[in-house]
Amino acid sequence: MAGMKGKDFKPLQEEKDGETPSGKGSFQGRNFASELWGEVRGGAEHFQSTKGQLPQGRVRQFFYGVALPFHIARVTLASPAVRAAYVKVTALQTAFLLAIAAGWAVHAFDGEQEAQQQERRRETPEARAAREQAQARIEQRAKELEAAKGDPAAMKRALTALIEEAVNAGKAGDLPPREAATAAGDAADESTAAAEEATEEHEAAAQEAEPRAGSARSADANASDTEDAEDSLGDPLSAIIRAEVEEALRDVPEANAKGPRIQRERQQEGFNVDAPQVRDGVFLLGSWEFWALFFGSLSAVQWLVVALSRDYHTVISREASLATGVPPEDPEITPHVRLNVPWLRAKLKRRWRAFLLFMMGMPAILLLCIPLCWFPKSFTLLSGAWGFWWLLVFTAAKSDRAWVAPVTRPPWFVRGWSRLPTHGSFRWVMSGLARRSESVAAPIAAVERQPWVFAGLALTRFVGSLPPFRCFTRPFIPVASAHLLGLDPVQPPALKSGEAPPAHGAGD
Repeated sequence: MAGMKGKDFKPLQEEKDGETPSGKGSFQGRNFASELWGEVRGGAEHFQSTKGQLPQGRVRQFFYGVALPFHIARVTLASPAVRAAYVKVTALQTAFLLAIAAGWAVHAFDGEQEAQQQERRRETPEARAAREQAQARIEQRAKELEAAKGDPAAMKRALTALIEEAVNAGKAGDLPPREAATAAGDAADESTAAAEEATEEHEAAAQEAEPRAGSARSADANASDTEDAEDSLGDPLSAIIRAEVEEALRDVPEANAKGPRIQRERQQEGFNVDAPQVRDGVFLLGSWEFWALFFGSLSAVQWLVVALSRDYHTVISREASLATGVPPEDPEITPHVRLNVPWLRAKLKRRWRAFLLFMMGMPAILLLCIPLCWFPKSFTLLSGAWGFWWLLVFTAAKSDRAWVAPVTRPPWFVRGWSRLPTHGSFRWVMSGLARRSESVAAPIAAVERQPWVFAGLALTRFVGSLPPFRCFTRPFIPVASAHLLGLDPVQPPALKSGEAPPAHGAGD
């Protein structure tokens, strides 16, 4: 062993892993995971280790963009005064949003009893027919039990048959377990009451026909018999039946029964808004339409809250720019809670422009989906990628620097489409898209030169736009965009000298 030197030496672990294909694959898999984690960590920590240049590699650049707003927030909030203002503003905004969400939740759960009362109306015809048949069989068994009165052996058999019928209905899902036990007990009570009523009518007829003295003796005897029947087939018997059925169906969960409780959870065709509910200790999520409306409404309220208090975010963004060495783009102001009408008008204008740019690419996406007809999700993936691209562009456009970035060539989709022979309406659509994109040519050019870092920043912005995260992340996104644009290799000389860019006239 001491003589194994130089080229003859091989580490034991490497030799062991390389002996078999599986060992070699496992070793390579560990190396890949280790290298990937190193890339992710290197990109996330690049802001702390190296400043003034982008990290090398696409993976590192992507995670550098993802982590950049958090690094900026960490540096900015190191100041006690800024941290106190940030916590106060975000806490009030979040408290308002959570109060609205709590009110929505209380309103939704208050309607649970009303929804349960309407459960019968939402049953399918098959479930309703199965329920009625099960109830009819239980009632028939209860009548047989009443008819067997006076014969202990027959009464025992009828009682066993009634309990078995109710248990079978519960296990088959025709009735929920609790309802099956209640139906059996109620059927026994109704049969007993019907028998007692028939006995009383017979006694009344006998009293009219017999002499008065004999009638009195007969009434006393029949009264004692009726009391015995009540003792044997009254409330104690129905309670025993309910207890026996509930015990037999104890292992059958209510939520898993095939009866109406599970039927109401099935998604129906069309627009179906089902609120979440807690039933028998099980939390039911409700329909996706409900959650889409919930988060959509909460996002609208969040947008209104941010619009009223955006001055405070502007102050925090300015402090973040000063703390990280980026020339601030916002003037020093005294924040107020107000509705900035010019800003609101510009915001709506940008939203409309983004919508038009997205929709004008739909004909090309439909054309690309024709050869991919065998893949059912092709349109969803392509339209999602197209929408995410514009999210990158408008994330870069959060900074004024993006609007003065140099434009060296047309956007990639215009260059790609110009290489293809186009005729008729498609040429008109693409020429319209090219004209429409001229207003955002500078941000597009900036993103094309640094796509991976802006992809990471756009992902953070997208996740941070969900309620209530936007209240926390919004002040740092423009500063992060300005920081990345400051690393653009072909940025204007004025930006390299540290001067603030002039305000652009695009309404952004």
